Amino acid sequence: MTYLRHSKWLRFVISLIALTLLLSAYRIFTVEGGARTPKFVMMRLEDIGPGGQYASLEELGKLRTVLEYLRDRKVAYHIAVIPRWINLPPDGSRYDVSLDQEGDPYAAAFRKVLRQASDSGAVIGMHGFTHQVGSVRRDDGHHESGIGNEFQVADVEETMKASYAEQRIKDGLAIFERAGLKPQFWEAPHYRTTAEQDRVFRSYFGLNYQAEVQSHRDAEGVFYWNQRNSGYGSPPLGAAYVPTPYDYIPSNKDEKMILNRVGQSNHLASFFYHPFLEFKYLTPVLGPDGEPVMRDGIPEYRYPEENKSVLQKLIAGLRAKGYAFRSIHDYVPFTPAQSVKLLPGGKRSVFLEDTDGDGQADTVQWNAANGEISVIPGRYKGLRNAAQPEPVRWGQAESANGTAAAVSGKDAEGPCSFWTANPDGHLDRYISDGRQFHLAQSWKIEAKAWSSLYTLPLSSGEVIVAGLTKDKLKLYGWRIRGKELKPIKPYKLRSEMNQELQVRTEGGPALFASKDGASGGIQLQPDPVDMKWQLTRVDLGLPNEDGLIRLGDFNGDGREDALRWDPKTMRCTVYLKDEDREWKLLSAFGPWGTPGSGVQPMIRDVDGNGKADLVLSDRSGGTLDFALSYQSK
Repeated sequence: MTYLRHSKWLRFVISLIALTLLLSAYRIFTVEGGARTPKFVMMRLEDIGPGGQYASLEELGKLRTVLEYLRDRKVAYHIAVIPRWINLPPDGSRYDVSLDQEGDPYAAAFRKVLRQASDSGAVIGMHGFTHQVGSVRRDDGHHESGIGNEFQVADVEETMKASYAEQRIKDGLAIFERAGLKPQFWEAPHYRTTAEQDRVFRSYFGLNYQAEVQSHRDAEGVFYWNQRNSGYGSPPLGAAYVPTPYDYIPSNKDEKMILNRVGQSNHLASFFYHPFLEFKYLTPVLGPDGEPVMRDGIPEYRYPEENKSVLQKLIAGLRAKGYAFRSIHDYVPFTPAQSVKLLPGGKRSVFLEDTDGDGQADTVQWNAANGEISVIPGRYKGLRNAAQPEPVRWGQAESANGTAAAVSGKDAEGPCSFWTANPDGHLDRYISDGRQFHLAQSWKIEAKAWSSLYTLPLSSGEVIVAGLTKDKLKLYGWRIRGKELKPIKPYKLRSEMNQELQVRTEGGPALFASKDGASGGIQLQPDPVDMKWQLTRVDLGLPNEDGLIRLGDFNGDGREDALRWDPKTMRCTVYLKDEDREWKLLSAFGPWGTPGSGVQPMIRDVDGNGKADLVLSDRSGGTLDFALSYQSK
């Protein structure tokens, strides 16, 4: 009887363990596996520019119909744009039209079509400058945009040079800027370039929608060039290369070129398509008088109601197989962008906050040795290799040993505040006027030496300032309302707080800390009524895997997302929270950066687009490297 009881108990324990393992496996599967991560494809519309198959308003109207069809079917897509179109016909004439051409109704209409596509979610990229070579007609056709090679043309020596490539990329970018468009990826014409020219291109673009052709031409998926670019402007860090392993659909083939390949290999399901192949399926929209209906000076066209075109059947076929169309910005969740050189000195604290009210986060440095506050204005909307502004002295703060500092964002007092907690017992607030920090208020607090300082904004516009003592065993706090300070009862920790505290805003501001590899952590939240800290253990429900948790809204949908950053591999994984508050694996990023004890990730929306970005702070290298988020909501 005793044996039987023990046997039943053993079976119960084994069953309980099996059930726990099953639930854990299910939990990880729903985050990482196919049940929650849809199969996806990526599509790039190729060779789009003001000429060739799109040289008339009628053809532009057909192109607009294709783009709007994709928009209405909620298909994520990309447009590889040739900004200047050149052709040299046999009759000796010359066709030369740029997107920014003034006084040309056709060029203006083309600009508007591309802007509308961009505004509705299309990702526009730069596909060479002219996608051709020379000003003389050639027997091999390389004089014609969309057909010819632009770089590494065997009988044109200058096309081998880096200086030639850099001038053409500058000229093309200038056209885009004047046309009111911002290309977000680079694609070399026919993927034909020299190694030195590729150095030029990735200095200007951190995202390349093509394979890295010098040594990774046959890559199955994204390849990260994880070196600092140099020689062509300010040296930014790394670049991502996204190939098109599925190639394209030729004019004599159909959608089966793609449909028969998906799911058959580990290759990224990425391909390109020439939208003019759709034109033969489109019919003009006519008014009651039988005349073409015009919109914005461009004739309207419509698709057949049934799926007859290649693109219609391709979309339907892929969705029938369970595939979704994905943006390159979700496959590569952050685009390697600018780099900022920090001031030398080991006792500097670095913060990111909008000090001047222009919507972009500035780099604020505080020298703990002498108290100097300096600011490097943030410039993230231009070229990634553009020279960054020099640091400017913005003020002077306390610098005694045991002082800690923090910054806070815009509130009723000003665009930005700089805070110090000083060991002699006072909390100081310096408010920005857009050019300098000025001491605005000083409050008496308990005399302590401080390890770190944090600011937690409240929805009321007030601020809670939190201070961790030098021994990392006690957390203090003060609620600031205008010139009034109310202390929060200190919280005594059981052991040293050796994990980095990060501000969490979801569910009310709190300080969150977690260990490497954990699925959750602890949270210290101020109670503004009882004026005390509340500690809770938080299970975020993320998979247990190597890396540190960082939280932020990466896609701008108002929900808190998570990033798992592994300091050993310099890779990170992004999880988005969906409408049901469940985690969805988005993608991975990296390697990006060099491992080291002085390297730490920072999460902050630096460019003001409402999406949290990834920033690497490298104290030993003296740099901040930025990778920007353009993820889909």
